[in-house]
Amino acid sequence: MLRALVASAGRFPNIAPHGYETGEIRWVLEIQPGGDCSLVRYGKGELKKELPTRGDRSGTVSEDNLKPALLVDRASYALGLREDGKLDPTCLEHRRGFRALIEGLEKEWPDSDPSAVLEALEHIGGGSGMAAQRLRARIEEEVRPGDMVAFRVAPAFPFESALAKSFWRRTLESECCRGDGYCCCCGARGPILRILPFQVSFAGYSCPISSFNEPAFRSFGREQTANSPLCFDCASRGTRVLQHLLGSERHCRVLTRDESLGEGKSPLRNQWAVFWLKEQPVAENGELIDVEALLREPLGSIAPVSQEPPADPDQMRRLYGIPFSPSAPALNLDQNRFYVAVLSPNKSRLVLREWIDESAALVVGRLAAYDAARTIETDDGSGVWRPDIPGMLAALKPPKSRGAVVDANLVRSLLRTAYRAAGPPFELLEQAALRFRVPDRARNRAEEEELRKRRQTLAAAIKFVITYGTQEAIRMQTVDLASVSGPYLCGRLLAILEEAQLRASRWRVQARLVDRYYGGASSSPSSVLGLLLSRCTSDHMPKVRKLGAGYRDLERDLERVVTAIDEAGGFPRALALREQGRFALGFYHQRARFAAARPRTDAGTPAGADREERVK
Repeated sequence: MLRALVASAGRFPNIAPHGYETGEIRWVLEIQPGGDCSLVRYGKGELKKELPTRGDRSGTVSEDNLKPALLVDRASYALGLREDGKLDPTCLEHRRGFRALIEGLEKEWPDSDPSAVLEALEHIGGGSGMAAQRLRARIEEEVRPGDMVAFRVAPAFPFESALAKSFWRRTLESECCRGDGYCCCCGARGPILRILPFQVSFAGYSCPISSFNEPAFRSFGREQTANSPLCFDCASRGTRVLQHLLGSERHCRVLTRDESLGEGKSPLRNQWAVFWLKEQPVAENGELIDVEALLREPLGSIAPVSQEPPADPDQMRRLYGIPFSPSAPALNLDQNRFYVAVLSPNKSRLVLREWIDESAALVVGRLAAYDAARTIETDDGSGVWRPDIPGMLAALKPPKSRGAVVDANLVRSLLRTAYRAAGPPFELLEQAALRFRVPDRARNRAEEEELRKRRQTLAAAIKFVITYGTQEAIRMQTVDLASVSGPYLCGRLLAILEEAQLRASRWRVQARLVDRYYGGASSSPSSVLGLLLSRCTSDHMPKVRKLGAGYRDLERDLERVVTAIDEAGGFPRALALREQGRFALGFYHQRARFAAARPRTDAGTPAGADREERVK
């Protein structure tokens, strides 16, 4: 992964400079040409810039442990502000740390911005005029030791200059490198980092890109980064590229998030996916083909705030046809690489849960089989539903549950199926089938829509495991009228019996029969379906006929399915888990077929009970 990050640095020209990362400034000391100073406060999120940072700060500040940043730092370093709120220009981190660093820069950049900053610090710390006293009083009253403070020598920030960036890079390299060795990324021999001055920040944590925390990892007495030696350039590039990917909506998705509270909350339950192509392909005619956006589709859409529409079937078909298109040679997918990393932040360490490095051309072919298996008809029969991996994982949790946890291995297995053509995880079928049989009753229209999408996703997950890599993946995207599978036919029969109950009651039933009998019918059809069939023919079907609610079509469906079940050997006594999945698909498909035949409102949704009576 480190090598892929370093090799991809050229694709992201806008990443931060060496030793810089995006941060938020709360206070700016404005230094005017005449030497006057003023303090300007910025609200949260108002002023963000790429700042010189130190990711290797740890422990208590001491003579041997001073880690100042250049020209912008916390107020304790930048101004000498103590924890008690008093200014102390002689304190160690300010005098021997922050100021000494600026004095080193002044030697290379004389009579310019560093000198103006040093003069301003002298004015704040020892000025006797009223302006200096008022400025000191305001700092002690309003600024906190942990607030980020920067200096602006009108009109620019000195830390943004090319001289400051070069000086900061050399400073970090000289302080953090010790001894020579071979870099594990580029293979070049040269100074090797003893500690990493760079951090990757996301999900509220800051972590180094490489670390060892157990004696078993310290072979031959090597400690810190000696077991994975990195040169300054590779460590910096890798960290900055990963930070860019984590902060980009285009390259990052949240797969699972721990929503529990209190002691049950664990950072390792949060899983983030970062993904990218090593090179962005362009067609022969210059048209940009966003293959990267199509390859990432299984990982989910961007957060709702961005309002990015999901890839539609036409776009996905275009992706699968790329290897056979005339522009395929120009895209060079065989030589391009697609990378996926699943990460979890764990306090001060970064956990790599999964790493995928595959040829882009191979991934395109594998996604075609993945997409066919997960695609299913919507529950109202109006289109198709293609859930992404985060959607499948979310559907497995009980509604509104904060403590439910998704198995990390299940996340990894789904990624391997999508991008490496590994077999789908059986655990997904087990959990989806069990969740599908739990009746969900909505209290309002918003909950009803949420539960509809949940059941669609569960049905798609069941179909995904059962049909992946088979011809059924295409055939079972909608109801399979030619199927002779007993469990599938039993599921269709239960949906027909439910439809008869609803039509007989004019859709004014409080509890549907599936709420009581689905669990028993899906595990032991012979003990339940015979009783329900008898009740349907004696109670529900006569009422359907009397009301004129589509009796002939319903009776024909009932007779065909019952006949097919008899030819398949009758009602099964017990169904294994995979057979229960087929039962769920038959039930779901038949329901969708009924919904598709109903009249539609102006909004395109199935009509209510008042219009169902006209179904013939």
